Amino acid sequence: MSQFNFIRRCHSCGAILQGEDAEKPGYIDPEVLGNLSAKVLFCNHCFAESKYNIAPRSPSADEDIALMLHDAEASDALIVYVVDLFSFENSFIPELTDIISGLPLLVLANKRDLLPSTASDDELCEYVAHRCRVASLACKAEDVMLVSLASDSDVSGIWEKIHQKRQGHDVYVIGASLAGKTQLVSSLLHNYSNPTEEAVASVVYPGTSSQVMQIPLDSSAYLYEIPGTSLDNNVISKLNAHGRAQIIPTKAVEATEMHLFPEQGFFLGALARVELLEGPKTEVNIYVSSKVDVVKTYGGDNEVKFFRRIDRGNLVPVAEKGTAPSDFDAFDIVVSEEGSRDIGIAGLGWFSFTGAKQKWRIYVLKGVGLYASRAKVKIHAHKAK
Repeated sequence: MSQFNFIRRCHSCGAILQGEDAEKPGYIDPEVLGNLSAKVLFCNHCFAESKYNIAPRSPSADEDIALMLHDAEASDALIVYVVDLFSFENSFIPELTDIISGLPLLVLANKRDLLPSTASDDELCEYVAHRCRVASLACKAEDVMLVSLASDSDVSGIWEKIHQKRQGHDVYVIGASLAGKTQLVSSLLHNYSNPTEEAVASVVYPGTSSQVMQIPLDSSAYLYEIPGTSLDNNVISKLNAHGRAQIIPTKAVEATEMHLFPEQGFFLGALARVELLEGPKTEVNIYVSSKVDVVKTYGGDNEVKFFRRIDRGNLVPVAEKGTAPSDFDAFDIVVSEEGSRDIGIAGLGWFSFTGAKQKWRIYVLKGVGLYASRAKVKIHAHKAK
């Protein structure tokens, strides 16, 4: 007698589900596919595209960059990691940080001029080092330099640090797009004396299709500026040029102070909604561009009112694809730590408060990363005169 086997399909795209090849359509984790009690299944791709309340996304990795960093690992190169101090916490890519985790590191925390002048430089360096350690990079505060590459012209201190730490090896300059790598290399070249007969050049990196800047350091070592890593988990990637200009600050951000009771919160333009669900009365300091509307909300200011304000154009800025509930992810964050804490939204900014077992609900554009951390700018620093 012939035997018929039931073939399970993805409930969304209709692909035949299979657990053997992640690169082929219909792939699903084998243990999920084996759950015969589940009547509705989605392939991994459709699940990631349509479901909510999973973990906030990390940016995606690039195969060419991974290959370059494997070369850096093999040659014991110095990694010069340029980060955007205003919003870098969600820019680390685990697949790439795993490769460079054992290499010497110099972190250039760019855009210091966008943070309050009252913030302690020592505390900022320790904060950056801490976030690097969270990303599995061995980093101490002395491995961090605070810079403002858009306004600083003297990079002799950076050159000195690079030569000190590279110990005759190659140097790879990495970082997310818009972090300031190109500004850094341009400034370095203005203070560069070529010790070789080989020219500075833009070349195709061997084994890849990617262009890199190659700067000779001596007869056997180079500084490479490699392409910027992805911003696809960042609010910036969800906006057009006008929207990006509104959320990227051009001057030091000033905290917007607000007192919240449970069921109160605030809108950050039409890009995010924050609500205090549980906890005591909480003072928050909100750090975003001055062009982003910060609007307090009260009990009853629900999603319907949020999207009504978007439709009426009452909130600025607005994402092109951010006008319906299905365009947003929602996450609940329970803060168990005490002391000064931050919750941040990749590319948009963050808010600080004193931890007291609060429960927050954050609505963000679909695919945008969130983080919770010790405070970047301590509340006492903000209030210092």
